[in-house]
Amino acid sequence: MKALATRVLAAAALAIACVMALVAATAPSKMLEPDKLVILSTVDVKGKTSPCG
Repeated sequence: MKALATRVLAAAALAIACVMALVAATAPSKMLEPDKLVILSTVDVKGKTSPCG
């Protein structure tokens, strides 16, 4: 009987954690800022920095 109660408690805790993660993931985030430029890389796929690779 104690093992069953432990399993039920663990399942309930997991369910609560999943619900909390989903709520946090769907929370509204900061608005995008389309007027900002973000440079992700300054080299091409071969690792060279010259304009034509």
